[in-house]
Amino acid sequence: MTIKEIYDSKLMSAEECVKTQIKSGDKIFLGGLGVADQVLKEVIKEVKARSLKNITFYGNLELSDIGIDDPEIPADGLRYEAFFYGGYERTGAANGIVTHVPLHLNRFEAYLSELAPDVVVLPMTPPNAQGYCNIGPSGYGPSALKHSKKIIAQINKYIPRVYGSAHDVHVSDIAAFVEYDDASLMAPSAEPSETDKKIADYILERIPDGACIQLGIGGTANAVGFGLKDKRHLGVHSEMYTDSMVYLQKLGVIDNSQKTFMPGRSVAGFAFNTAVSNEFINENPKVFFEPYHVVNGIQNIAANDNMMSINTALSVDLTGQLCSESIGMKQYSGSGGQVDYIRGATLSKGGKSFIAMSSVANTKNGPVSKICLSLAPGSIVTTLRAEVMYVVTEYGCVNLQFCDVPTRAKKLISIAHPAFRDELTFEAKKYGLMY
Repeated sequence: MTIKEIYDSKLMSAEECVKTQIKSGDKIFLGGLGVADQVLKEVIKEVKARSLKNITFYGNLELSDIGIDDPEIPADGLRYEAFFYGGYERTGAANGIVTHVPLHLNRFEAYLSELAPDVVVLPMTPPNAQGYCNIGPSGYGPSALKHSKKIIAQINKYIPRVYGSAHDVHVSDIAAFVEYDDASLMAPSAEPSETDKKIADYILERIPDGACIQLGIGGTANAVGFGLKDKRHLGVHSEMYTDSMVYLQKLGVIDNSQKTFMPGRSVAGFAFNTAVSNEFINENPKVFFEPYHVVNGIQNIAANDNMMSINTALSVDLTGQLCSESIGMKQYSGSGGQVDYIRGATLSKGGKSFIAMSSVANTKNGPVSKICLSLAPGSIVTTLRAEVMYVVTEYGCVNLQFCDVPTRAKKLISIAHPAFRDELTFEAKKYGLMY
């Protein structure tokens, strides 16, 4: 059979796909960000109709509304185990459908190997002349393809075809194709605030020419990314490939010439579905996507000299413990790759890790200091205090590495909002953290 004949023989509607390819009790890996929404909506429809039962989804951070937060989903019909929450996951958790899987992404291959999904459902490009579909900039996809018993592809011609070590899958290995072209894009990142810019300035002055960078999500990361325009010979080894990295690579600031691991190209796990990123990464050999167990592998991160890791936290206590994923007992996001990159950057020759955050959170009860005596009850400790290096707010940057607890407390209080410093000092002395 020709490639077209193979493809056409497996092409079907989302409804037909679910009825013929999915059965009760299946474990379905759905990925995250832009998911195969037409197929997954049909699965949920069949669950609500009681035609499917005991289905388990596995994934993270959906950006497509597939109805996972629908309160009418029967409790015995569907469970969604998510390793990183977004808005839909948080609402689904409130309804009892979504539960959290604590996971560092460097362990993603081991996770998928043990999970062994019955089905993986992923968006993919149409097949090329050689019969290969491409999963686009997806760090979780390669492991899911490798360890799942059956592959379903939702074909979308607008997905960028990327270079990667395990991002192509042949039509002969795919059980079913569902076509749904979706040209929708994520909006560009919001402009960094003045606070973001102040925080970024403290970080930028500590990043040397020739550094290898990793950036997380948020305004401060954007401020740092675009603020690097005056540096030279930067490299990228990052869980996320950002619009600011596109900007720097087009300028020639990022040339990957001084990387000591996988030199000559930017290495990343995923990219958001933005117009800027999609256009640049499409069939671009200078940006290379790797599975999470590779790009988040601690030894691989550490193999880059002058590795610079920039991430965020929700709060930090006076001993340096970071909470980056929960608000009290409520799961908000996930650990993702924060710990992987903090550890990798710390082990890197000349490496530095930064935790950037504004000094206060503005709540309905007024401003609350993000630097606190102790984390709120139930808060998840994402990063251990022994692993934290630089902490940065709009009031300064302090290095906690190898400091004793009194020194840590004094340093952190020095970059807290001035309105909270006296109270923090009093509490630190009261509870024996400072003398």
